Amino acid sequence: MPLFVYRALTSTGERVSGEIEAADDRSAVARLQDRGLIPISAEPVAVRAASAPVPARSLARAVTEATRELATLLEAGQPVEAALGLLIETGEQRRLRTVLASVREAVRGGKSLSEALAAHPEAFPRAYVGIVRAGEAAGSLGESLQKLVRLRERSEQLERKLVSAMIYPSVLLVASLGALAVLLLVVVPRFAPLFAQAAAELPASTRLTLALAEFLAERGEVLAVGLALALLGLLLARRNEPLRLALDRAILAAPVFGRVARERATAQAMRGLATVLGGGLDLANGLGLVRDMLANRAARAALDRVLIGVRQGRPLWSCLAETNVVAPLAVRLVRVGEESGRLAAVAEHLADAFEERLATRLTRLVALVEPLVIVTLGLLVGGIVVSILAAVVAVNDLAF
Repeated sequence: MPLFVYRALTSTGERVSGEIEAADDRSAVARLQDRGLIPISAEPVAVRAASAPVPARSLARAVTEATRELATLLEAGQPVEAALGLLIETGEQRRLRTVLASVREAVRGGKSLSEALAAHPEAFPRAYVGIVRAGEAAGSLGESLQKLVRLRERSEQLERKLVSAMIYPSVLLVASLGALAVLLLVVVPRFAPLFAQAAAELPASTRLTLALAEFLAERGEVLAVGLALALLGLLLARRNEPLRLALDRAILAAPVFGRVARERATAQAMRGLATVLGGGLDLANGLGLVRDMLANRAARAALDRVLIGVRQGRPLWSCLAETNVVAPLAVRLVRVGEESGRLAAVAEHLADAFEERLATRLTRLVALVEPLVIVTLGLLVGGIVVSILAAVVAVNDLAF
């Protein structure tokens, strides 16, 4: 059976670690509990060994793991200060350990955990702090942290799917552009002197190909600099709030990508709504936190209008229907959830459904983009080759 490295607490609060054999991580946790231990983490030895020399986790992933361990420690009866001390001692990312040390000092100084976390927005966003504050007020901090873990894991999983879906088409596109550049900058110029010496009238396609190759040879550097500046401008625009808002609105209005963006916003909004309502927050205060969980700025602005409508006493589903950001199916089911008093459960169901739908749609889009890029590249390369061959035939006919 696989070997797992575990960290756990004894009934007296003493931290212990070691190795245990189990079929999977759940079995490892169950075996630790049978021994009277309170599990903190259990990882396969192979995974642990592969990641131990140089931790490759981002700050967001490290915060998620630290949140899980903090929830376990608090539910085991550890005080907040002591639990933070254990996280600092066992943490693998230096930056997060520094942040947690600052949080622990603030807690020692009399601040609540949510107040201490709010001082570090780079690690703990406003929505994170709001859910922690709600857990403190309801006396269920450990449970709220567990909900946060599930929320962050779902969000990170969705982000990984989005990135993974874009990797192969991007590589394919770059390779295609590289192949075209080699043809136009290396292969075609070698035929140019031959055609220049011939008195034959070249086909129009050949003249176009030669002109394009000449343009790239003479202006290629300028074109490359222009593309680099355009890319830099796009990156800077994403940091500028008005420009980012305009870009996100354009994405929502796009024919194909707009539907994907709306489904993503629906999944994020429903997941956040289920989390904040399950954590004990009322709808008006919860919507303010859900807004910060959305990646699209235009969707955030739309949720601001929804929040205003809810505070005026209007039903949530009616306000969502006016935004044209949340999918119509979600709006209808939100209405059912509001009328039946099961809004949190309906929101969680919708989040699961739209996350699955988004993953399926991305898979289909990638499956469509791949052959489209390949066919387009084939047509371009084939057109260049045919234009050169047509010119060669014309020159040979003239020689005979």
